[in-house]
Amino acid sequence: MSRKDLAEATDLSYPYVAQIETGYRLPSAKHQVTLSRVLGMSLDDLFDTAGALPVPRSAALSTRVRPSIEEAITRAVQDLETLPTSVRMEALNKVQTRVMQGVVEERSRAQR
Repeated sequence: MSRKDLAEATDLSYPYVAQIETGYRLPSAKHQVTLSRVLGMSLDDLFDTAGALPVPRSAALSTRVRPSIEEAITRAVQDLETLPTSVRMEALNKVQTRVMQGVVEERSRAQR
């Protein structure tokens, strides 16, 4: 299916479809579902998530209650580096926002 055909079938713009195909941009969750339906593929097949899933940690590591700071940072960096270069900064920004929200919520609960 051509980009033009895909854009028409999904009601997405041609430039948006082109950016998705070239890896410049990731589709929103809503558009992922639309794309998978139009292409007749599962989301796993469309985005090859089965091949990108992290390798499970060993039983010894999974029994630890909390990773060290260095382990948490290393794991987060490794996960972020699996993303396309074009979206890594956005992902890092979202991680930072979520962490800050969690800190604010914890402090708010502690003050009650």
